[in-house]
Amino acid sequence: MIGGLRSALGVLALALLLPGLSACGGGDSKSLAEKMAGDPEAEALAKAGYKPNPKPRPEGLPPPTDAEFKAWDRKDPEGEKHLYKFDKANLTKMLNYWKELDCFREKMKSEGDKVLGAEPGTPLEEQWIVFKQIFIPMVNTWQQRLLATEPRILEKSKLIGHFLEAHELVMNGWPDAYNNNDKVAIATADAHWTIVENKIIKYLKNISQEELPKDDLTDPKVKEKHDKFCAAALNPPKNTGKAKIKYVGKGSGGAKKLNMGDD
Repeated sequence: MIGGLRSALGVLALALLLPGLSACGGGDSKSLAEKMAGDPEAEALAKAGYKPNPKPRPEGLPPPTDAEFKAWDRKDPEGEKHLYKFDKANLTKMLNYWKELDCFREKMKSEGDKVLGAEPGTPLEEQWIVFKQIFIPMVNTWQQRLLATEPRILEKSKLIGHFLEAHELVMNGWPDAYNNNDKVAIATADAHWTIVENKIIKYLKNISQEELPKDDLTDPKVKEKHDKFCAAALNPPKNTGKAKIKYVGKGSGGAKKLNMGDD
């Protein structure tokens, strides 16, 4: 009985208090629901004094139509034909890049096969580690040099996409598989390379009569030429220019020399 009386008195006190709270709101006639329905961002901008300044539009001019918006979405009328033109005009150079990648594949698999089943800490494993420390940065530099020489090749060529896919196999696919002594992963990388190769073969048939060069390594003369080409690809020329010397401000001891590195 006493508990029920206290509850009733609490409700009555709250009812008497609400009008007072409403009066303390500064005369704001908006209800809570109306305030919640408003745009907080718009209210904040209005309080900050922001006034929208819409661009003038002539009276009677209808809004843009879907056709007008679509007109701004330009499409290349030739589609991918400009890629075909570039690859066809530069086919010898492009296929030379692929041949270099094939040399990298051969070297990676040759060294990787040696370490299969080797125990940790053995000379074979140490040899594999040293090989990767030299070989992988070299292959990475090959890609950097290609993109620096051909700064817009990614938008000009369709072949370059296949080349970069193959490059990723040499850089990561096979090394990871050999690191884990995973024969299934090695076979998967081999199959992936074949898929990329077949994409290139199909593409070449579409743009020219040229076939993907495949050296017959059973012919001693062809093998000798192939090995010479791969040796050059695996040992790119280094910067051999003389260091630039730039003279800066003169002091009591004469001009100071600042080494700028190799040319």
